[in-house]
Amino acid sequence: MMAKRIAAVLVLLFLAHLCKGIGDDLQFHYSDTVFANFDNRRFWDPDISWENKYAADAEGELIRPLRERFPGSSTVFVATTDAWHLLQAIQYALIRLAIVVLVFSRLPRPRWGYALGLYVVVWAVQGAGFWLGYYGL
Repeated sequence: MMAKRIAAVLVLLFLAHLCKGIGDDLQFHYSDTVFANFDNRRFWDPDISWENKYAADAEGELIRPLRERFPGSSTVFVATTDAWHLLQAIQYALIRLAIVVLVFSRLPRPRWGYALGLYVVVWAVQGAGFWLGYYGL
């Protein structure tokens, strides 16, 4: 059973870092990626997709000072605004899931409730660390 759990964790970590690699490729080599051939450049190209978080006027120009396009578009729902943030959200979700899978058999019963609680706690810890680094320093 431990071998299966470790295999599952390794697959989850592989997928998480696949997302990281794709996100970095988009960020630093967008024009050389397969995504440059996709129709929705505004979603895939980080040079412009970051603007999707913010409100624009009728001509498509960002309204200054910047304000959210919709409630939560630069925070809790940022993963819906562009590929880079979506890939990052999936990456961190997979890492959280890997942690839960690794310790699942050690959780008290009912395990699924504790597993969900652990997932949420790890999410909160990740969010707090990001918040401190991005907004607090």
